[in-house]
Amino acid sequence: MGNGTQRKDRARVRAARASDVVEVARVLGRAFEQDPVNAWMFPDPDELPGRSRRLYAIEAGFEYLPHGRVEVAELHGKVVGAAMWGDPEASRTASAMALLRSAPHLAGLFEPRRLPVIMRGMGMLGASAPSTPHWYLSELGTDPDVRGAGAGVALLRSGLRRADQSGLPVHLESSKAENLPFYERFGFRTTEEITLPEGPTLYAMLREAGTGESVPAGRAADTAVRPQGAL
Repeated sequence: MGNGTQRKDRARVRAARASDVVEVARVLGRAFEQDPVNAWMFPDPDELPGRSRRLYAIEAGFEYLPHGRVEVAELHGKVVGAAMWGDPEASRTASAMALLRSAPHLAGLFEPRRLPVIMRGMGMLGASAPSTPHWYLSELGTDPDVRGAGAGVALLRSGLRRADQSGLPVHLESSKAENLPFYERFGFRTTEEITLPEGPTLYAMLREAGTGESVPAGRAADTAVRPQGAL
């Protein structure tokens, strides 16, 4: 099958553009509707969907599109999945600039009384990351209505191929213990359990370059990994 050819009813991965930010936020918001960390950050269930979408739009538009990598999975021309990756070559200056640009948008996103708790939790996640160069899978999610089309697997494989070509490991945090076997089949191993203050437990995972075995294309990840650099 030639480059750019899409198999029937299978998702195709491409690099995201600035015009995709709204769709990236929409699909990740749907993917993480039942995620325990989103509920921890946004405890009001009525406000959770809208605030989650805003957070993903901020992450994509201010951090991962300009300073990392965002990919989308399309099915019949519609975005059905998205992944956001932290680039090992992104400088501290670039990350600081991204934070400054996003700060006004983040200011009204979280309840003021929740901010100290959320900031402590994000600091704990940052401390779990490797100190050496690595790729960081910040977010990967698919639309619940199209799971089984291989969007999650296609997005993950695309990023892992890039990591293997660079010879660098991949770091992520999984918010659900039931997703660990999925990532383990790709070569990830759990390095730490992180219990957020007043919140759920996450699982830091690391995959060395070139490890892991193939996973059947129909097995797609559920809501999987969490934001680290956006706050």
